[in-house]
Formats: sequence, structure tokens, C-alpha cells
Amino acid sequence: MKITRKLLCIALTWLLVLGIVGNASAASKSVLNQVQKEYEMYETKTTTAYESYRQKTVKSYENYRDKEQTSLNTFVNQTVKDLTNLEELLNEDLKRLEAQYSDNKAYVSQLRAYRSEVSPTSLGSAMYKYAQMVNPNSLGSLMTKYKISINENSLGSPMMHYKNAVNQYSLGSPMTKYKNAVNEYSLGSPMTKLKSNSNEDSLGSVMFKFKRGSLTQKEALKQWNASMKEEKGNIQKIINKANKDINQTFNTTNNEILAQKSKTVNGIIEQREITLKTISNLRTEYFGEGISFDSFVPDLGDINIIIGGEWLALTQPPKIVNKEVLVPLRAVYEKLNASTKIEKKGNVITLTVNKSIVKMTLNSKTANVNGKNISLKTAPKIVNGQTMIPLQLVTEPLDKQVEWNASVKTVFIK
Repeated sequence: MKITRKLLCIALTWLLVLGIVGNASAASKSVLNQVQKEYEMYETKTTTAYESYRQKTVKSYENYRDKEQTSLNTFVNQTVKDLTNLEELLNEDLKRLEAQYSDNKAYVSQLRAYRSEVSPTSLGSAMYKYAQMVNPNSLGSLMTKYKISINENSLGSPMMHYKNAVNQYSLGSPMTKYKNAVNEYSLGSPMTKLKSNSNEDSLGSVMFKFKRGSLTQKEALKQWNASMKEEKGNIQKIINKANKDINQTFNTTNNEILAQKSKTVNGIIEQREITLKTISNLRTEYFGEGISFDSFVPDLGDINIIIGGEWLALTQPPKIVNKEVLVPLRAVYEKLNASTKIEKKGNVITLTVNKSIVKMTLNSKTANVNGKNISLKTAPKIVNGQTMIPLQLVTEPLDKQVEWNASVKTVFIK
């Protein structure tokens, strides 16, 4: 009887121990599952956010690249057409001169020289220089330099730098760094560290130690939460830097392309004027009368601003709002007067240029010029981060002659 009681007590003790162990194992499993679920949810959320950001950023790049390519193509087509028209005009003129002077031996050398000068294939001639300048395949030409600057596959070009920055497979790029940070298989990444700490079978991890009893549940959760906080912070820092670097790369790319575009467009305008002036002067010298040509207004797809004969390269081109042209305030005012001071407090913008003070309010049709209120047909607005103003706020404060020519989509400021 005593033996039976003793055996029963032992059995009950073991059942109690096993129950406690079982409950402890169940509690441990619950913690392990909780941590694993937290990690998986965060990993899914973060990689989804990365992919969304990547697609959006790449799309922005592609839109910018395509817009710049369209702009180049438009300008190339325009200059090709202009060159063709000039060739036809000069060939017709040459025929008339030959009909008039070919029988006169005194004009043989003049006709020969003039024929050479108006030929786009005659090396070193006036027309040759213009033809080479507008040729996008001529080595070193302004049009070629413009084409290279927007070519994403041209080594060292501004567009290639931008392309690489948003390319997740480009070594060391901001996008690659972002991708690696949230990749659980990328060696040493914050996400890899989180994955390891959440894994009960990862040697030395928080959950590994907890499962084997080296850490209490309270201490394990404390260390896990600290790990989550640290690595989330590290990932966010990498994301912020990637975004900042991509934006900086875009701004640098855009500024470099705008600078090259300005050199190309204004250089071509200048060479065209030199070429046609040379030809007209030569015609006057040889045959007593010059020749006139149509004016040339560049077309790159957007609305132009030409100030004193110079084409203005703009980050934000003019826009038509309510049938009125709005131009970028800073770009226009600083081009017209480099000493212009622009202050913005809330929606109120104050310009100080020479002795004039101009005050305007965004989205308001009332402005003040030197203490006198004026009514505007269209209110100043913010477009893509830039203040856009109606032409009225250029003519009155600056006393400039401003003309909007809709047929050539150009604002002329003299």
C-alpha cells in the first residue's frame, strides 16, 4: 500500500512537471511565432514600399528622358527644314545671278566664289559652317553635344548619370543601396540582421538564445524590440539618403542639360546669323545688292522666352493659363536684372529691382507696383515649385517691351 502511494506521488509530480514544461514550451512558441510574424510583416511592407518607390522613380526618369529626346528631335527637324529651305532659296537666287551674269567674264570669279559660299558641302564656306553646326552626327558640333548630353547610353553623359542613379542593378547607385538595405538576403544589410534575430535557428540570434533558455521572455522581447528599432532607423536613413541623392542627381543632370541646350540653341542662332550676314554681304559686294532671309525662332516643343535675342533655357517653361501666358518669375527677373531681390513670406512675394518695389500675392489678381495697385487678368501661381507670373508683371515694373507671338509659341522681351 505504501509502495502504491509512493508511486502515485511520483507519477503526479512528473505530470505536474511535464505540465509546467508543456505550458512553458507553448508560451515560448507563442513568442517565437509573434516575433517571426512581426518580422515578416515589416519585411513585406518595406519591400513593397521599395518596389513602389522604384517604379515611380524609374517612371519619372523615363518621362524626363523621353521629353528631352522629343525636344531634341523637334529642334533637329526644325533646323534640317530650315537648312533645306535656305539651300532652295540660295540655289534659286544663284540661278538668277548666273542667268544675269554668266555671259559677263568680269563676273566669272565672283560667281564661282559666291557659289562656293552658299554651298553647304563646300569646306569652310558660310553655309558649310551652319550645316555642320546643326548636324547631330557631325563630330564636335553643337547639335551633337546636345544629343550626347541626353543620351542615356553615352558614357559620362548627364542622362547616363541619372539613369544609373535610379538603376537597382547599377553598382553603388542610390537605388541599389536602397534595394540592398531591405533585402533579407543581402549580406550585412539591416533587413538581414532583423531576419537573423527573428530566426530561432540562427546561431547567436536573440530568438536562438531565448529558445535555448539563455534569455528570459522579457529580456528576449526587449532585445528584439531594440533590434527592430535600430534596424528600422538604419533602413530609414538609407531610404532618405537614396531619395536625396536621386533628387540631387536629377537636379545636376537637368542643370547640365539645360546649360548644353542653351549653348546649342543660342550657338546655332548666332551661327545662322553670321552665315546669312556673310552671304548677304558677299552678294552686295559682288552683285550690288544683298539678300534677305526669314527670321528663325527655335522650336523645342515648349513655349520659348527670348530676351534681347537670347533664347532662355528654363527648368519650368511658360504656361498658358486662362488664355494668358505665365512666365517663371525668378528666371525672367534675374536674367533682366541680376541684382533683383526676391523675398517670399507666406503667399506674399516682394521684388526689389533697381528703384522699383513690386508686391504680389499668389492666387490674387491684385498686385502693387511702387505703391500703386494694379489689376491682373491672371493671378500668379505656383507650378512645379516655381512662381509663375503674367506678362503684365514684367512690362509694368521693368518698363520692358514684351510681345507674345502665338504662331511661334514665343515670348519676346526687349
